[in-house]
Order: sequence, then structure tokens, then C-alpha cells
Amino acid sequence: LLHVTLETGSGEKLHIINLHLRSPLASPIPGQKLSADSWATLAGWAEGFFAASLKRSGQALEARLLVERIFDAEPEALIAVCGDLNAGEEETPSRLLQARPEDSGNPALAGRALEALELRLPEAERFTVIHRGRRRMLDHILCSPALAARCRGIVADNRNLPDEVAMAADDPRSNHAPLVAEFDL
Repeated sequence: LLHVTLETGSGEKLHIINLHLRSPLASPIPGQKLSADSWATLAGWAEGFFAASLKRSGQALEARLLVERIFDAEPEALIAVCGDLNAGEEETPSRLLQARPEDSGNPALAGRALEALELRLPEAERFTVIHRGRRRMLDHILCSPALAARCRGIVADNRNLPDEVAMAADDPRSNHAPLVAEFDL
């Protein structure tokens, strides 16, 4: 997690929180791996997968608590939480970060929710990774209501994105497409 605060040309503060959450690949469990790519038991793999899920969700919670502290100090804060969440929009890490009012059952908290800007993209363009032919949106730009209102556009530059499982180990390209948003600040 990297948090920077920038001053905009108009003197407002812009909070940017950059994340790269843990991969969903199973965490190593002592005595349960035959090699780097092979598990000795399915129970060991399941425990490692569960541990990875907890780690990724814990990282998202840490970032959400930071967002809450910013909102406590600045109720109309300009906040962008962006990066590789290694999770789709409906998965736990994304939901923790977005904290939508329908999840809390309290509409009064809507001003503290974060909007997933990729939802503004046409569904056919809503992906930043291709894994075994499956298009996934793992990279996100989540914005406070005050910043989301200033978003003028968003694009996922995924036209020439390779399937990550077909990439050579020495391929210099990223297996993630850039997600870019433009704001009036």
C-alpha cells in the first residue's frame, strides 16, 4: 500500500492509494508442497488457498480503514484507490474497499463508498487480464463520490492484451492492461 497526498492546481488535496494485493495463488504450507508448482495433498492446497484469501482480504481491509480515516478528517475528500486488487468487482477485497451502502444497510453512509470506475466502461471492454481465454477485471480505480463526479473518462487499453498463460517467461510485456481515468481537477 502506498498513500500519497497531492495538492491540485486549485489547492485541494488529492489522496491516491496504490495497491497490489496478494495473488489468489495458494500460500505455501509447511510440508504440503512437493515442488514450487505441485502440492502433496488437496487439503494442503485448500489451506494455502484459504490463507491467501485471508491475506488479500486483510490487505484490502487495511486500505479501507485508511480510507475511513481520510473521510473522518475530510468528509468530501478526493480519494482514488487504484491498482491490481487480484480480485473482481464482486469478490471480497473489492467489496471491502468499495463499502457500498447496500452492503451496510445504511444509506447515510453513501458518501463514504468508493465507486468502481470500470463500471462506466461498456461490458465488452471491462477487462484488464486474460487468463485461459477468460477476461477478468483485476485492476481497478475506486473513487470517492467527490472525485468520481470529476471523472471525465476511463479506458482499459486491452486491445492487444495477450493471454497470460500463453506468455513466455521472458516476455517483456505486462500481462495486465493499463486502466486510465481522466479527471477535472
